[in-house]
Amino acid sequence: MKKNILYIAAVCMALGLSACSTDPEDAVEKHVYTENEAPYLRTDASANISTTAEFRKGHVALKTINLKDYAETIQTKLGMTVDDMIAGLETGKVVFYNINTSRGIWDKTATTKGTTGWYYNKSGQIVSKESDAAGYIELDKASKSIIVGVPENSSAGVSFSDNVGFAINNGKDYDQYVRLSVLISVTDPGLIMPTITIPTGDYSSYEVKFADYSDAIQKCLGMTASDFNSVVQDSKGDIAMYMADDEGKWDTTSTYTANGLGYWLDGSGKVTTWGKTGFSYFVETHDGSVGIGRAPGVAAGTKIKLHFVYASKTDNSKFIEFVCNVTLE
Repeated sequence: MKKNILYIAAVCMALGLSACSTDPEDAVEKHVYTENEAPYLRTDASANISTTAEFRKGHVALKTINLKDYAETIQTKLGMTVDDMIAGLETGKVVFYNINTSRGIWDKTATTKGTTGWYYNKSGQIVSKESDAAGYIELDKASKSIIVGVPENSSAGVSFSDNVGFAINNGKDYDQYVRLSVLISVTDPGLIMPTITIPTGDYSSYEVKFADYSDAIQKCLGMTASDFNSVVQDSKGDIAMYMADDEGKWDTTSTYTANGLGYWLDGSGKVTTWGKTGFSYFVETHDGSVGIGRAPGVAAGTKIKLHFVYASKTDNSKFIEFVCNVTLE
């Protein structure tokens, strides 16, 4: 009798442990997703199509992504032509949805722009009203293109990414798919928007060289990159560095907390001091460049947008603006 009880307990324990797994790959059979469920996103880097839609402040024109430019990827991943993929949307064989990359799932939120598109705010989140939108992505079935747009009065500095995808709807999952990762941004002549990766290592940095942006410096500040570099080596000179928030408002009250013209920043990009709990990044003027660096302990893969300006103290209409999209190795 004792042996039977022990056997039953062991079987129950094994069943209980197996039930704890939430990994779809651990299941004996594929989970069938209902209309109200969000399928997980199977990792497949080769299915990703990265593209940019950059708009010029004051000269906004729609950007078109021609899907036939990616016909080979679509054929490889979906096993169909672009024409067949678009036709499949009508029959239900193919679906077109947003992708929530932070959660690793397909986002089935209903379209908010017409019948084939969505509006997004400045954080890249779906919004329902055009008045709340910083941009949109829409599928044009007739031209077999993705159309990307921003409001005509958009301010420079807008920068966010959104992901949409086409997938085979087999009734179980969306494992056969292609994904378009679109970086939407609005720029102007004095706006510099580098995408940078900070290498591993405590206090390591990426150097954004002033000489690479000599045209912007000359046009907006009226000096050469060499002269600008000379001025910014002196924290008491006419050029100041100010951090800016998500809305572009300059922080003109914080004093420098790093070397020269520079700041230590917390995890949200706000000015702090070295050693204070949560100090995570630094933005610091070096000889010939501005260094964007990391503090110890910030996790690899972390992403942040760091926004700052160099402006004349005597005429703050003269400035250049940096919006750095940063990833840590």
